[in-house]
Amino acid sequence: INSGVPHVVIPVAQIDDVNVRQQGALIRHHEMFSPRGANVNFIQKRGPQSIAVRTYERGVEDETLACGTGIVASALVFAALENARSPVRVLARGGDELQVGFDRMDDQFRNVTLTGPAEFVFEGTIEI
Repeated sequence: INSGVPHVVIPVAQIDDVNVRQQGALIRHHEMFSPRGANVNFIQKRGPQSIAVRTYERGVEDETLACGTGIVASALVFAALENARSPVRVLARGGDELQVGFDRMDDQFRNVTLTGPAEFVFEGTIEI
C-alpha cells in the first residue's frame, strides 16, 4: 500500500516475537520492491478497532518507534482485512496510541486522518 511512500503490511499472531530488524530488512530489499524498496510494518490485532504496529523503515534501515505513513498504511490494511470501522486505534512501538480516521466507500478510503501526540524533541544549528 502506498500512503505517501510504499509500505508492506504483514499481520502476525505475536508482534513481540517478530525480529523486525532481520525480517524487515529481508522484505524491504526483496526484488519485488526494487529498486527503491519498501517500509515494512508488522501488525497484531488487539481488538475489533485496535492494532499494535512495529515498523522497519527504509533509509533508517532499522526499527523505528513510530512512522506516520506506516501507521496509516497499517490501519487501512487492518480495516480492509477485518472490515473495521473508523477510527482504528494504533499502538506504536514507542508507546503512543494514535488514531487513524477515514471514510470508506466500497474498497476505497478517503479523508484519511492521523491523530496523536506530537512533541518537540530536538533543536540544533548546522554550520555550512
